[in-house]
Amino acid sequence: MVTSVLRDAGQPARLPPPGLAGLAPAWSRLVEVPRADGTDAVDTWHVLDNAADLDPDVEPAGTLLCVHGNPTWSYLWRDLLRAGSRGAASRGAAPGGRAWRVVAVDQLGMGFSDRTGGVHRLADRVRDLGRLTRSLALTGPVVTVGHDWGGPVSLGWAVAHRAQLAGVVLTNTAVHSELGVAAPAPLRLALAAPLLRVSTVASSAFLDATLSLARPHLPGAVRDAYRAPYRTPARRVAIGDFVEDIPLSAAHPSRATLDELAAAVRTLDVPALVLWGPRDPVFVGRFLDDLIDRLPQAQVHRFEGAGHLVAEDADVAGAVLAWLADRVPGADHRPAPDASADLTAAPYRPLGAALDERATDVETALVELAPAGGGPPRRVSWSLLALRVDELARGLLGSGVASGDRVCLLIPPGA
Repeated sequence: MVTSVLRDAGQPARLPPPGLAGLAPAWSRLVEVPRADGTDAVDTWHVLDNAADLDPDVEPAGTLLCVHGNPTWSYLWRDLLRAGSRGAASRGAAPGGRAWRVVAVDQLGMGFSDRTGGVHRLADRVRDLGRLTRSLALTGPVVTVGHDWGGPVSLGWAVAHRAQLAGVVLTNTAVHSELGVAAPAPLRLALAAPLLRVSTVASSAFLDATLSLARPHLPGAVRDAYRAPYRTPARRVAIGDFVEDIPLSAAHPSRATLDELAAAVRTLDVPALVLWGPRDPVFVGRFLDDLIDRLPQAQVHRFEGAGHLVAEDADVAGAVLAWLADRVPGADHRPAPDASADLTAAPYRPLGAALDERATDVETALVELAPAGGGPPRRVSWSLLALRVDELARGLLGSGVASGDRVCLLIPPGA
């Protein structure tokens, strides 16, 4: 009853309060989007858009369309907005990298967008995002970026807008879960009927629990910024709706939509990047395995020690911009190779050639941190590094590994 009263009330979109940590006020804008019901009614979205930071005389490489999950908001992508406006070159990527426009949305009912009074299920959210991008007149190339529930929503947009699509980036999300397989423990607790609306709407428990997953813990100012749109129960209704929309049974209203989306993802043939925090109690390893199976072309990077809020725990923005410069057509403006050039004049340089050249160099190649029990740090010279690499190569050959074989070595990081 309380939820229905809050839902009926609705609340209009507004700009975030000034002074939120790391958030540039110039990024915030409100966008009116016509509803699909044929009336004059509109939904107003809050979006973060770094267009004002871009050089008006230089065409950006494209647009990153960033979609948050539950219970965060577009604030999750603030580092990417800042990095995108500087371009890939400033993040240690290939020289000549161009800037990217970054548009990070607050999904309806979330962040500072309209509280519409209605329930938005997965299919609705995909259609809603399409209506927003039409209102923004976004054209290609577009790379979608999604986290948590923003993963399926952004992939739904990607599947429906292939002509504009240049790539997909996913962070700790899922598009499929086998029926009959128990949900991860935190979700089972959140979905428990007696507690769901208490923990997600009547209180901020679900939001606080999510923020506590950051590794290391978020600074107080950042936690306050995440909480800013969700100060009252009326502003948290969609948090509960998102949790209720997790389709764990065949009869769930969003199950067919998610199944169709999971199948369609296999048909995406654009570059893909999956950035993962393995210390996530919700999106556990089987969800990563499933994404890799559906997107076999994906480059995957696990940020060891990072968890659910991987964009807070690790340099996701830097990884995305570096990947864009290397993988996505149009991401940089280096000149194309001269077709008439004499390629024999610069012979191919095999992997390891530089190490071979320094095989007698006694200068330090790397220094390992001092051991926890004390003692001096370990130093490895170029000559010793070359010797160890050669020994490992011979050992692999001796065990039957041939040139061209793909192998994975699981070793502790260090000297």
